[in-house]
Amino acid sequence: MLIGMTRQFSYAVALVCALQFAACRQADGPLPATTPDTSNELGDISRDMQAVAGGDASGQKDLTDDIGHYAQETSGAAAAAELSRRIAEALKGKNIKAGQAMPVAHTSWVAVAGRQLSEKQIDSLKNDMKTQLMSLGADEQHAQAAADQVGVVQQAVTARHRRWYELL
Repeated sequence: MLIGMTRQFSYAVALVCALQFAACRQADGPLPATTPDTSNELGDISRDMQAVAGGDASGQKDLTDDIGHYAQETSGAAAAAELSRRIAEALKGKNIKAGQAMPVAHTSWVAVAGRQLSEKQIDSLKNDMKTQLMSLGADEQHAQAAADQVGVVQQAVTARHRRWYELL
């Protein structure tokens, strides 16, 4: 009889733990909504990155302005400016052809414009940023610095922090 109760208790504990862990995962949030201008704006960011890579003196300011635009009305302007600076540092002196910087531009846009991303989505953005910058010739240290800043930006612009039941 004691063995049967112990087994039932074990099953109950296992079930409660399984339910708890299943309920605690933070759901993925929506990606930023595109507008009719988004494609052009991403093209501008991509061209800014090309300009920075080519040594254009106004490239960094243009990049900061274009990425920072998405941080308006949040406390993320300084974090977005730092992301722009780190991307510029990673791309400085690289030979980037037209369109090659578009994936980095898109990742930057999602990082700054996303307001309800989950930790899983943010980790994915960080990995994407690092991989994309390295594919453009950035060294690992600079690519990692930019990737790390993606998390800082998201912390500053997010409208949704984890809830108490998502803490595990």
